[in-house]
Amino acid sequence: MTTRKKLTVASSLSLLALSTAPSSALVVMISDLVPAGSALEGFIASNFSNVTEVRHADYANFSSAGSQDALNGTGSHAGNGAADVFIIGRSLSSGGYSSGNADGWNAVSIPVVNLTSYTARDAGNRMGWHLNSTSTGTLIAGNETTVTAFGAEIFGVAAGTYDFLTASAAAADNFNGLASGQTGFGDGNILATVGGDTLAAFWKAGAAPGGVNSGVATFPANRLLFNIDNDPNAGNNGVNDVANMSATGAAALVSAIDFATPLTAVPEPSTSLLGLLALGFAAGRRRR
Repeated sequence: MTTRKKLTVASSLSLLALSTAPSSALVVMISDLVPAGSALEGFIASNFSNVTEVRHADYANFSSAGSQDALNGTGSHAGNGAADVFIIGRSLSSGGYSSGNADGWNAVSIPVVNLTSYTARDAGNRMGWHLNSTSTGTLIAGNETTVTAFGAEIFGVAAGTYDFLTASAAAADNFNGLASGQTGFGDGNILATVGGDTLAAFWKAGAAPGGVNSGVATFPANRLLFNIDNDPNAGNNGVNDVANMSATGAAALVSAIDFATPLTAVPEPSTSLLGLLALGFAAGRRRR
């Protein structure tokens, strides 16, 4: 898959400046209610080459000792360094992110990836990335996702319609948790929509959120929203957290995370490399 930090076409120059330079050894925090060793952990570990540690727990309350220790590399994480990326998963209770409990995450100077608008919405004094609430029951069928011009640069595909979402079971045919509508995102750019609602959006460092309850005037680092659906979901077990995306949709998510954070996507072999390997194999056969 194409690493979006290496965009070279002229139309991408303005976005290129917004991406985060890669690093060789990164600590990633994942916040949800899923036990360690989850599908989301596996997705991050297998698709990014520079993850050295994953700290996985319920970090909804920014002020809790566990959240602060994981963020700053103190307490049980002492000696292992501070976190470099914060990811909010899908299998969780959004109530934990309400009443301003999670507002502190809006002020951290590391990139934040949010995989559900249930926590990003403004309602209930949640994180306030976007003003509107969430939609329910959006039908997944055919090329349901529309990629915008902004999304095309980050996902590495042409603007247009795609089949990003699939249903792992009948219960997943209707997507729950998209950001309702396409307004109220502040300075954020919408990357992809489904049925008139928003699947993904991006706020560069210095951009203003769209909600009134975020607790910040602007984000100090990149923020990425990319909604995923975890149905069928039993007790927030996380089994289907990344099961309802097509290969194209999963590749778009990886490219977006690569762009918005210092995480480096595992590259697919280029056609030129494959050609060289083929030539080398043929030469080996001739030598024998």
